[in-house]
Amino acid sequence: MNLTDSSPPELIFGRYEFVDESPAVAIPILMILVFASFIGTFGNILIHITIIATKNLQRLECIFMANLAFSDMYVTLIADPLSIVAKLEGEEFFDKLPGFCRTVASGCTIACINSLGSITLLSFNRYVFICHHKYYFQIFQKKTCIIMCCCLYGIGLTLVLLNFAGIGYHSFDRKSLECIWDRLDTYPYTVIFSVALVWIPVIIVGFSYLGIFLSVQKSRQNIKHSSSMRKTSYSSGLARTLFIIYAVFTTCWIPYALIIVLDRYNTFPHEVHIYITVWAHLHPSFNWLVYYFTNTKFQAAFDRIAHLDKIFGRCRRGQCNEELSTSGGLQKADTSKQHHESSELSDITK
Repeated sequence: MNLTDSSPPELIFGRYEFVDESPAVAIPILMILVFASFIGTFGNILIHITIIATKNLQRLECIFMANLAFSDMYVTLIADPLSIVAKLEGEEFFDKLPGFCRTVASGCTIACINSLGSITLLSFNRYVFICHHKYYFQIFQKKTCIIMCCCLYGIGLTLVLLNFAGIGYHSFDRKSLECIWDRLDTYPYTVIFSVALVWIPVIIVGFSYLGIFLSVQKSRQNIKHSSSMRKTSYSSGLARTLFIIYAVFTTCWIPYALIIVLDRYNTFPHEVHIYITVWAHLHPSFNWLVYYFTNTKFQAAFDRIAHLDKIFGRCRRGQCNEELSTSGGLQKADTSKQHHESSELSDITK
Protein backbone atom coordinates (compact mmCIF):
# COMPACT_ATOMS: atom_id res chain seq x y z
CA MET A 1 0.00 0.00 0.00
CA ASN A 2 1.39 3.41 -1.01
CA LEU A 3 0.62 6.98 -0.03
CA THR A 4 0.38 9.86 -2.49
CA ASP A 5 1.95 13.25 -1.80
CA SER A 6 -1.44 14.92 -1.49
CA SER A 7 -2.79 16.33 1.73
CA PRO A 8 -4.47 14.61 3.44
CA PRO A 9 -2.67 11.38 2.50
CA GLU A 10 -4.56 9.18 0.04
CA LEU A 11 -4.28 5.42 0.11
CA ILE A 12 -3.38 3.53 -3.05
CA PHE A 13 -4.09 -0.18 -2.78
CA GLY A 14 -2.12 -2.63 -4.88
CA ARG A 15 -3.12 -6.14 -5.85
CA TYR A 16 -5.03 -7.88 -3.01
CA GLU A 17 -3.85 -5.20 -0.56
CA PHE A 18 -7.36 -3.99 0.17
CA VAL A 19 -8.32 -7.48 1.32
CA ASP A 20 -5.05 -7.92 3.26
CA GLU A 21 -5.13 -4.49 4.92
CA SER A 22 -8.88 -4.24 5.65
CA PRO A 23 -10.40 -7.73 5.61
CA ALA A 24 -13.28 -6.70 7.89
CA VAL A 25 -14.37 -4.17 5.25
CA ALA A 26 -13.24 -5.89 2.07
CA ILE A 27 -14.68 -9.38 2.52
CA PRO A 28 -18.30 -8.34 3.32
CA ILE A 29 -18.23 -5.75 0.53
CA LEU A 30 -16.99 -8.28 -2.01
CA MET A 31 -19.59 -10.83 -0.92
CA ILE A 32 -22.34 -8.23 -1.25
CA LEU A 33 -21.15 -7.23 -4.73
CA VAL A 34 -21.01 -10.84 -5.93
CA PHE A 35 -24.51 -11.51 -4.60
CA ALA A 36 -25.90 -8.22 -5.99
CA SER A 37 -24.37 -8.83 -9.42
CA PHE A 38 -25.81 -12.33 -9.70
CA ILE A 39 -29.32 -11.69 -8.43
CA GLY A 40 -29.54 -8.29 -10.11
CA THR A 41 -28.60 -9.65 -13.53
CA PHE A 42 -31.02 -12.54 -13.09
CA GLY A 43 -33.83 -10.21 -12.03
CA ASN A 44 -33.34 -7.63 -14.77
CA ILE A 45 -33.24 -10.32 -17.47
CA LEU A 46 -36.39 -11.81 -15.93
CA ILE A 47 -38.14 -8.44 -16.16
CA HIS A 48 -37.47 -8.24 -19.90
CA ILE A 49 -38.58 -11.82 -20.53
CA THR A 50 -41.71 -11.25 -18.46
CA ILE A 51 -42.75 -8.09 -20.28
CA ILE A 52 -42.17 -9.73 -23.68
CA ALA A 53 -43.96 -12.95 -22.76
CA THR A 54 -46.90 -11.51 -20.79
CA LYS A 55 -49.57 -9.78 -22.84
CA ASN A 56 -51.19 -7.87 -19.98
CA LEU A 57 -47.81 -6.33 -19.09
CA GLN A 58 -47.25 -4.91 -22.57
CA ARG A 59 -48.53 -1.51 -21.56
CA LEU A 60 -47.12 2.01 -21.84
CA GLU A 61 -45.73 2.16 -18.32
CA CYS A 62 -43.85 -1.07 -18.93
CA ILE A 63 -41.72 0.72 -21.53
CA PHE A 64 -40.19 2.65 -18.64
CA MET A 65 -39.87 -0.54 -16.59
CA ALA A 66 -38.04 -2.29 -19.44
CA ASN A 67 -35.79 0.74 -19.93
CA LEU A 68 -35.05 0.79 -16.20
CA ALA A 69 -34.16 -2.90 -16.23
CA PHE A 70 -31.89 -2.39 -19.26
CA SER A 71 -29.86 0.36 -17.59
CA ASP A 72 -29.83 -1.53 -14.29
CA MET A 73 -28.38 -4.51 -16.10
CA TYR A 74 -25.33 -2.46 -17.08
CA VAL A 75 -24.63 -1.94 -13.40
CA THR A 76 -25.23 -5.55 -12.35
CA LEU A 77 -23.61 -7.21 -15.38
CA ILE A 78 -20.65 -4.88 -16.02
CA ALA A 79 -20.10 -2.24 -13.33
CA ASP A 80 -20.48 -4.51 -10.28
CA PRO A 81 -18.14 -7.27 -11.56
CA LEU A 82 -15.53 -4.67 -12.50
CA SER A 83 -15.94 -3.09 -9.07
CA ILE A 84 -14.99 -6.49 -7.63
CA VAL A 85 -11.95 -6.58 -9.90
CA ALA A 86 -10.99 -3.06 -8.85
CA LYS A 87 -11.12 -3.91 -5.16
CA LEU A 88 -9.04 -7.05 -5.68
CA GLU A 89 -6.52 -5.88 -8.29
CA GLY A 90 -6.28 -2.20 -7.44
CA GLU A 91 -5.70 0.78 -9.70
CA GLU A 92 -2.68 -0.77 -11.42
CA PHE A 93 -4.89 -3.27 -13.27
CA PHE A 94 -6.73 -0.45 -15.07
CA ASP A 95 -3.52 1.52 -15.71
CA LYS A 96 -2.46 -1.33 -17.99
CA LEU A 97 -5.60 -0.82 -20.09
CA PRO A 98 -5.60 2.84 -21.16
CA GLY A 99 -9.08 4.30 -21.50
CA PHE A 100 -10.84 1.19 -20.19
CA CYS A 101 -11.65 2.54 -16.73
CA ARG A 102 -12.85 5.84 -18.17
CA THR A 103 -15.12 4.04 -20.63
CA VAL A 104 -16.62 1.85 -17.92
CA ALA A 105 -17.16 4.84 -15.64
CA SER A 106 -18.76 6.86 -18.45
CA GLY A 107 -21.13 4.00 -19.20
CA CYS A 108 -22.03 3.80 -15.52
CA THR A 109 -22.89 7.51 -15.47
CA ILE A 110 -25.21 7.12 -18.47
CA ALA A 111 -26.79 4.00 -16.96
CA CYS A 112 -27.38 5.64 -13.57
CA ILE A 113 -28.92 8.76 -15.14
CA ASN A 114 -31.16 6.53 -17.25
CA SER A 115 -32.09 4.34 -14.29
CA LEU A 116 -33.10 7.17 -11.97
CA GLY A 117 -34.74 9.04 -14.84
CA SER A 118 -36.83 5.97 -15.69
CA ILE A 119 -38.06 5.81 -12.10
CA THR A 120 -38.98 9.48 -12.34
CA LEU A 121 -40.87 9.01 -15.61
CA LEU A 122 -42.62 5.93 -14.23
CA SER A 123 -43.86 7.85 -11.19
CA PHE A 124 -44.97 10.77 -13.38
CA ASN A 125 -46.74 8.30 -15.67
CA ARG A 126 -48.70 6.87 -12.74
CA TYR A 127 -49.44 10.36 -11.43
CA VAL A 128 -50.97 11.48 -14.73
CA PHE A 129 -52.90 8.21 -15.12
CA ILE A 130 -54.43 8.35 -11.66
CA CYS A 131 -54.76 12.08 -11.03
CA HIS A 132 -55.29 13.49 -14.55
CA HIS A 133 -56.48 10.51 -16.52
CA LYS A 134 -58.12 12.53 -19.31
CA TYR A 135 -54.68 13.79 -20.37
CA TYR A 136 -52.92 10.43 -20.06
CA PHE A 137 -53.12 9.25 -23.68
CA GLN A 138 -52.34 12.77 -24.93
CA ILE A 139 -49.01 12.72 -23.07
CA PHE A 140 -48.11 9.04 -23.09
CA GLN A 141 -48.11 7.10 -26.34
CA LYS A 142 -45.73 4.39 -27.43
CA LYS A 143 -43.75 6.82 -29.57
CA THR A 144 -43.52 9.54 -26.90
CA CYS A 145 -42.52 7.02 -24.22
CA ILE A 146 -39.64 5.79 -26.40
CA ILE A 147 -38.59 9.39 -27.08
CA MET A 148 -38.59 10.12 -23.34
CA CYS A 149 -36.34 7.12 -22.73
CA CYS A 150 -33.97 8.24 -25.48
CA CYS A 151 -33.81 11.71 -23.89
CA LEU A 152 -32.53 10.12 -20.68
CA TYR A 153 -29.63 8.59 -22.59
CA GLY A 154 -29.05 12.00 -24.15
CA ILE A 155 -28.80 13.65 -20.73
CA GLY A 156 -26.33 11.05 -19.52
CA LEU A 157 -24.28 11.30 -22.71
CA THR A 158 -24.20 15.10 -22.37
CA LEU A 159 -22.75 14.85 -18.85
CA VAL A 160 -20.07 12.52 -20.21
CA LEU A 161 -19.25 14.65 -23.26
CA LEU A 162 -18.72 17.68 -21.02
CA ASN A 163 -15.48 15.95 -19.99
CA PHE A 164 -14.05 16.73 -23.43
CA ALA A 165 -14.71 20.41 -22.75
CA GLY A 166 -12.65 20.23 -19.57
CA ILE A 167 -15.67 19.92 -17.27
CA GLY A 168 -15.41 16.89 -14.99
CA TYR A 169 -13.71 13.60 -15.70
CA HIS A 170 -14.14 9.83 -15.29
CA SER A 171 -11.38 7.77 -13.72
CA PHE A 172 -10.44 5.35 -10.95
CA ASP A 173 -11.58 6.65 -7.56
CA ARG A 174 -9.06 5.74 -4.86
CA LYS A 175 -11.60 6.18 -2.06
CA SER A 176 -14.45 4.02 -3.38
CA LEU A 177 -12.02 1.77 -5.28
CA GLU A 178 -13.87 1.63 -8.56
CA CYS A 179 -14.16 3.27 -11.97
CA ILE A 180 -16.53 6.18 -11.55
CA TRP A 181 -16.88 9.83 -12.44
CA ASP A 182 -14.21 12.05 -10.84
CA ARG A 183 -15.95 13.95 -8.05
CA LEU A 184 -12.84 16.06 -7.33
CA ASP A 185 -12.01 17.27 -10.84
CA THR A 186 -14.60 20.06 -11.14
CA TYR A 187 -16.56 20.74 -7.94
CA PRO A 188 -19.41 22.77 -9.56
CA TYR A 189 -19.86 19.84 -11.96
CA THR A 190 -20.07 17.52 -8.95
CA VAL A 191 -22.88 19.62 -7.49
CA ILE A 192 -24.74 19.67 -10.82
CA PHE A 193 -24.20 15.94 -11.16
CA SER A 194 -25.65 15.36 -7.69
CA VAL A 195 -28.69 17.50 -8.47
CA ALA A 196 -29.32 15.90 -11.86
CA LEU A 197 -28.66 12.35 -10.68
CA VAL A 198 -30.50 12.33 -7.36
CA TRP A 199 -32.23 15.44 -6.07
CA ILE A 200 -34.37 16.25 -9.13
CA PRO A 201 -35.65 12.64 -9.37
CA VAL A 202 -36.26 12.53 -5.59
CA ILE A 203 -38.35 15.71 -5.67
CA ILE A 204 -40.36 14.76 -8.78
CA VAL A 205 -41.01 11.23 -7.55
CA GLY A 206 -41.96 12.51 -4.10
CA PHE A 207 -44.49 15.03 -5.41
CA SER A 208 -45.88 12.49 -7.88
CA TYR A 209 -46.54 9.92 -5.17
CA LEU A 210 -47.93 12.59 -2.86
CA GLY A 211 -50.39 13.57 -5.59
CA ILE A 212 -51.29 9.91 -6.11
CA PHE A 213 -51.84 9.43 -2.39
CA LEU A 214 -54.12 12.46 -2.11
CA SER A 215 -56.06 11.45 -5.22
CA VAL A 216 -56.60 7.90 -3.98
CA GLN A 217 -57.64 9.17 -0.55
CA LYS A 218 -60.23 11.36 -2.24
CA SER A 219 -61.43 8.42 -4.34
CA ARG A 220 -61.77 6.32 -1.19
CA GLN A 221 -64.08 8.91 0.31
CA ASN A 222 -66.20 8.98 -2.85
CA ILE A 223 -66.71 5.22 -3.00
CA LYS A 224 -66.59 4.23 0.67
CA HIS A 225 -70.33 3.53 0.76
CA SER A 226 -70.28 1.38 -2.38
CA SER A 227 -67.46 -1.07 -1.70
CA SER A 228 -65.54 -1.67 1.51
CA MET A 229 -63.44 -4.26 -0.33
CA ARG A 230 -62.30 -1.72 -2.85
CA LYS A 231 -61.39 0.64 -0.02
CA THR A 232 -59.16 -2.01 1.53
CA SER A 233 -57.51 -2.68 -1.83
CA TYR A 234 -56.80 1.00 -2.39
CA SER A 235 -55.21 1.60 1.01
CA SER A 236 -53.13 -1.58 1.21
CA GLY A 237 -51.94 -1.31 -2.40
CA LEU A 238 -50.90 2.32 -2.04
CA ALA A 239 -49.10 1.84 1.26
CA ARG A 240 -47.25 -1.25 0.02
CA THR A 241 -46.23 -0.41 -3.54
CA LEU A 242 -45.63 3.34 -3.75
CA PHE A 243 -43.98 3.73 -0.37
CA ILE A 244 -41.58 0.82 -0.88
CA ILE A 245 -40.48 1.92 -4.36
CA TYR A 246 -39.91 5.50 -3.19
CA ALA A 247 -38.26 4.43 0.08
CA VAL A 248 -35.79 2.11 -1.65
CA PHE A 249 -34.98 4.78 -4.22
CA THR A 250 -34.30 7.55 -1.70
CA THR A 251 -32.60 5.34 0.88
CA CYS A 252 -30.04 4.09 -1.64
CA TRP A 253 -29.21 7.34 -3.39
CA ILE A 254 -29.51 10.23 -0.92
CA PRO A 255 -26.38 9.23 1.09
CA TYR A 256 -24.40 9.14 -2.16
CA ALA A 257 -25.71 12.54 -3.26
CA LEU A 258 -24.67 13.97 0.10
CA ILE A 259 -21.17 12.55 0.36
CA ILE A 260 -20.02 13.61 -3.10
CA VAL A 261 -20.89 17.21 -2.24
CA LEU A 262 -19.85 17.25 1.42
CA ASP A 263 -16.45 15.62 0.90
CA ARG A 264 -15.18 18.48 -1.24
CA TYR A 265 -11.63 18.24 0.08
CA ASN A 266 -11.45 14.44 0.05
CA THR A 267 -11.05 14.11 3.82
CA PHE A 268 -13.62 11.40 4.53
CA PRO A 269 -12.28 7.87 5.23
CA HIS A 270 -12.22 5.56 2.23
CA GLU A 271 -14.43 3.08 4.13
CA VAL A 272 -17.26 5.63 4.15
CA HIS A 273 -16.99 6.11 0.39
CA ILE A 274 -16.91 2.37 -0.25
CA TYR A 275 -19.95 1.64 1.90
CA ILE A 276 -22.05 4.48 0.45
CA THR A 277 -21.09 3.85 -3.19
CA VAL A 278 -21.83 0.14 -2.92
CA TRP A 279 -25.10 0.89 -1.12
CA ALA A 280 -26.23 3.23 -3.93
CA HIS A 281 -25.41 0.62 -6.57
CA LEU A 282 -27.51 -2.02 -4.80
CA HIS A 283 -30.67 -0.34 -6.05
CA PRO A 284 -30.48 -1.86 -9.58
CA SER A 285 -30.21 -5.34 -8.07
CA PHE A 286 -33.47 -5.32 -6.12
CA ASN A 287 -36.04 -3.49 -8.25
CA TRP A 288 -37.35 -6.79 -9.58
CA LEU A 289 -38.00 -8.00 -6.03
CA VAL A 290 -40.03 -4.87 -5.35
CA TYR A 291 -42.14 -5.72 -8.39
CA TYR A 292 -42.50 -9.32 -7.27
CA PHE A 293 -43.62 -8.60 -3.72
CA THR A 294 -45.81 -5.57 -4.43
CA ASN A 295 -47.41 -6.16 -7.86
CA THR A 296 -49.71 -9.12 -8.37
CA LYS A 297 -49.27 -9.19 -12.15
CA PHE A 298 -45.49 -9.38 -11.96
CA GLN A 299 -45.71 -11.89 -9.11
CA ALA A 300 -47.91 -14.21 -11.15
CA ALA A 301 -45.75 -13.82 -14.28
CA PHE A 302 -42.48 -14.39 -12.39
CA ASP A 303 -43.95 -17.51 -10.79
CA ARG A 304 -45.06 -18.80 -14.19
CA ILE A 305 -41.76 -18.11 -15.96
CA ALA A 306 -39.13 -18.66 -13.24
CA HIS A 307 -41.16 -20.67 -10.68
CA LEU A 308 -40.24 -18.23 -7.92
CA ASP A 309 -43.19 -19.47 -5.91
CA LYS A 310 -41.07 -22.50 -5.03
CA ILE A 311 -38.61 -20.15 -3.34
CA PHE A 312 -40.89 -17.44 -1.98
CA GLY A 313 -44.10 -19.45 -1.76
CA ARG A 314 -44.35 -19.57 2.01
CA CYS A 315 -43.88 -15.86 2.52
CA ARG A 316 -46.27 -15.08 -0.36
CA ARG A 317 -49.06 -17.51 0.55
CA GLY A 318 -50.61 -15.52 3.38
CA GLN A 319 -50.28 -12.26 1.48
CA CYS A 320 -51.88 -13.65 -1.69
CA ASN A 321 -54.82 -15.11 0.27
CA GLU A 322 -55.44 -11.73 1.83
CA GLU A 323 -55.27 -9.95 -1.54
CA LEU A 324 -57.71 -12.42 -3.10
CA SER A 325 -60.18 -11.95 -0.29
CA THR A 326 -60.03 -8.16 -0.45
CA SER A 327 -59.71 -7.45 -4.16
CA GLY A 328 -60.89 -10.53 -6.05
CA GLY A 329 -64.39 -9.18 -6.51
CA LEU A 330 -63.11 -6.11 -8.31
CA GLN A 331 -61.89 -8.09 -11.29
CA LYS A 332 -65.06 -10.08 -11.97
CA ALA A 333 -67.20 -7.47 -13.67
CA ASP A 334 -66.84 -4.53 -16.02
CA THR A 335 -70.37 -3.15 -15.91
CA SER A 336 -69.52 0.51 -16.43
CA LYS A 337 -66.71 2.85 -17.35
CA GLN A 338 -66.43 4.06 -13.76
CA HIS A 339 -66.13 0.52 -12.46
CA HIS A 340 -63.51 -0.35 -15.12
CA GLU A 341 -61.30 2.65 -14.29
CA SER A 342 -61.58 2.00 -10.55
CA SER A 343 -60.56 -1.61 -11.01
CA GLU A 344 -57.61 -0.64 -13.22
CA LEU A 345 -56.49 1.92 -10.65
CA SER A 346 -56.73 -0.64 -7.89
CA ASP A 347 -54.72 -3.14 -9.94
CA ILE A 348 -51.96 -0.59 -10.61
CA THR A 349 -51.54 0.39 -7.00
CA LYS A 350 -51.24 -3.27 -6.13
